[in-house]
Amino acid sequence: MSLAQQVRKKFQGVPEGGIIVSRELHRLSTESQSIDKAASRLYKTEGLRKLRNGLYYKPYASKYFGELPPSENDILRAVQKQYDARVSPSGALAAYELGLVQSLPDVITYETDKRIGPFQLDNHTICFNKVLDTKLKVVEPSLLSLLKAIEFIYAQNDELMPLQQKRIVRLLGGYSIGQVRQAISLWPRWFQGKVEPHLRTLAQPYISGLSALNIPHHGKQADWHQMGMLHSGKFQVVGENYDGAPGLGKEELFECGDFLRKFDVDVGTTLCATPTRAIKDILYANIIRKTRYPGFFMLDQYMLDLPKPEIQAVIEDLEAMANEEQMALLKEWARDNELD
Repeated sequence: MSLAQQVRKKFQGVPEGGIIVSRELHRLSTESQSIDKAASRLYKTEGLRKLRNGLYYKPYASKYFGELPPSENDILRAVQKQYDARVSPSGALAAYELGLVQSLPDVITYETDKRIGPFQLDNHTICFNKVLDTKLKVVEPSLLSLLKAIEFIYAQNDELMPLQQKRIVRLLGGYSIGQVRQAISLWPRWFQGKVEPHLRTLAQPYISGLSALNIPHHGKQADWHQMGMLHSGKFQVVGENYDGAPGLGKEELFECGDFLRKFDVDVGTTLCATPTRAIKDILYANIIRKTRYPGFFMLDQYMLDLPKPEIQAVIEDLEAMANEEQMALLKEWARDNELD
């Protein structure tokens, strides 16, 4: 099959509303110039349109509005793929998208680590601002957008409106306190001082991890090392020395004060994670936060009496926040524990 035929086949495989970038086509051959020439010659005959050199899309045929271009999100994903770039909305745009302000900024701007020219769409222009910012590389993208939005609001007004404050606390609740604290350490001290009170609102320390499995839940203990834990006094406490997964529900905690008082233990909380929540926190702390396989935690080594679907649901929740490498580790752990 000739190079032109291979390019044609790729173009024919683009769905309505889909985008293909020249970076994908360059995998066909080391002769990138020949591929680009073939793409420029063939894209129209295959029903594609050009966003700009190297980015082609197949219009979506709408019954009422005719041919429509791809969505803005699809365009941004294509830009990231084509330029191998990190892209994040400006603080003003993030604040609008998260419902923290009502006004869309006059200029739609995204921050990126590569130099990218603006995109002119039918009704507006997407601009890209190259920045030298460690936060783009280090902070999880959705959390980065949220923190930039909060920074923008505080830069405009020193105080939040009551509705803004409630929404910010709810949005921050989607991340672990440790994760947020690690992220805001990259911001100036004034901003850290603004965010910290919101974290204290969210803070609800509780015993988790292997420590939680050593505390009886409904009269059952899941780990064998209770006396060792009690003797050492080393407990894993979310909000103090351990990272818990986001989205904690009240039903995932139980009161363990009687047990702690029985052994004269004070860890600053009398709340403990249920076994299911403890498993979620163990996998989150190791796979999602540290991207490492938790070989120390295999289900057949513990006295866990949990339905398989319950643990599978935990893995599905974590997959929603995992990158490609973390997803592979979750699947490997599930397979090794006969959960797949």
